[in-house]
Amino acid sequence: MQKRVWCFERVGWYVLVVIILLALAGLFGNGPLSDAESISQDGRLKVEYQRLSRSSTTDNLFITVQGIPGQPVRVELEGSLLREASIETLQPEPQLSMSHGPSLVWQLGTSNDGMATLYLTLRSEHVGTLEGVVRAGPSSEVHFSTFLYP
Repeated sequence: MQKRVWCFERVGWYVLVVIILLALAGLFGNGPLSDAESISQDGRLKVEYQRLSRSSTTDNLFITVQGIPGQPVRVELEGSLLREASIETLQPEPQLSMSHGPSLVWQLGTSNDGMATLYLTLRSEHVGTLEGVVRAGPSSEVHFSTFLYP
């Protein structure tokens, strides 16, 4: 009986060590397992986001668009992410910001190399999966999802 208890105890320790290592790697948010990046098929649009996170925490969303130098680009965000999360910060300030049906549309200025980057900080009280779609023109579209733990 004592040997079975020791065996069960050893297995329990191994399970706890594995859970701690997975948490440090980002299984529950903020780590290599939760960091994700999606790129559109034409390569013009890149979205960096947290694949796994916790409810009520702030998460960063980085949107990078390749446009024509000196010409503004339009970026559109929609999905359950937009409905269930609140945007706490938005940098840099867009030239134009408006709602278009169930989505938000921003017009961003480009740098000398034609790049435009938008940094968003999001917070949600939701638990479960949130979907997002980012568009920059008719051929540049990225779908992504975030799972929020309680």
